[in-house]
Amino acid sequence: MTSEKLVHAQTVEALFVRAFENRMTPAGREALKRVGLDLDRKLERTYSLEQWKDFLRTAAAHIYGGVPAEAAYYSLGERFMDAWFGTFFGRALLGVARLAGPRRMLLRAGHGFRAGNTFSEVRIVERGPTSLELWMNDVMADQPTFAAGLLARAVEKAGGWRVVAIPEGFDGTSCTFHIRWSEAPAVEGLSPDATEDAPAAAPRPRA
Repeated sequence: MTSEKLVHAQTVEALFVRAFENRMTPAGREALKRVGLDLDRKLERTYSLEQWKDFLRTAAAHIYGGVPAEAAYYSLGERFMDAWFGTFFGRALLGVARLAGPRRMLLRAGHGFRAGNTFSEVRIVERGPTSLELWMNDVMADQPTFAAGLLARAVEKAGGWRVVAIPEGFDGTSCTFHIRWSEAPAVEGLSPDATEDAPAAAPRPRA
């Protein structure tokens, strides 16, 4: 078994093919190609974590140019989660998450992360029915707000309301996230996805 940290193709596909391919300018696509991601060719089976981080840096620069890095990476995390739930594996996971609800979905988060790479580990400390601490061994990005964005979006997708995901103690690799949410009100025709003004760990620029 290799000790190299690898990101699977389906993770790269979710963000750069499904979510952002049509939003990348020719200059952005060329910049991705220079760091190892050629969107005109079939994806490799895996990419190194450092390549993945290069891809994120390129997307942040070309899609969110001028936006503070913390906010840009938060939005990248959200967009990744939206697109991930559109993949074959993600659609199945979303169905389970909605049935399980936010708390049980987060308790199983390690399985979801490991479907997308070879290295992610998480530890959970429950603080209440709608709050917990989630430690991640590697946030997969230069900014912990990338993971905060995807975690918050996952909780929203699972039925959480007014989700907050706050990173703390980031050491350049690992981080602890304080996540809390409210139970969604039982209003017919209204879903958590409609709460775009919900509080978040960082400003949320729209792609």
